[in-house]
Amino acid sequence: MKYLIIRTLAVVGLLFTSAIFNSVFAGGMQVSPGLWETKSQVTSPGGTQENISQDCIEESEISPEKMMDENQGCEVTESSSDANSMQWSIACSNEGVNMTGSGHAKSSGNTIMGGMDIKANFGGQEFSMNTKWEGKRIGDCN
Repeated sequence: MKYLIIRTLAVVGLLFTSAIFNSVFAGGMQVSPGLWETKSQVTSPGGTQENISQDCIEESEISPEKMMDENQGCEVTESSSDANSMQWSIACSNEGVNMTGSGHAKSSGNTIMGGMDIKANFGGQEFSMNTKWEGKRIGDCN
């Protein structure tokens, strides 16, 4: 059972990090379209996982609401964004685990950095996960 909780926390963290660079929503944080490299680090009760990915970003704005559209079981409960930053709170129900979290990101257009903290409660046991990421535009999309 503990493995299921740890896996769920890790999956939500990695999905959310990937979604940041695959979503667009009018009025969101500004980023430069092109090929982006993202490094993320997810720390949970199961240890630390690091990931490096490359994604083609075709639009120039991202927001928490659009990111959550791709993550079933999660919804944005609060958010704010401007051209340089965004903040959000989420609530998720995934495989019987209820989670809440908050995150933030800042962008200079060609770089982005941020993080997210998630807390889960399953059967009276509380678990937490921390995700940190940074990304940079590395060129044009092919």
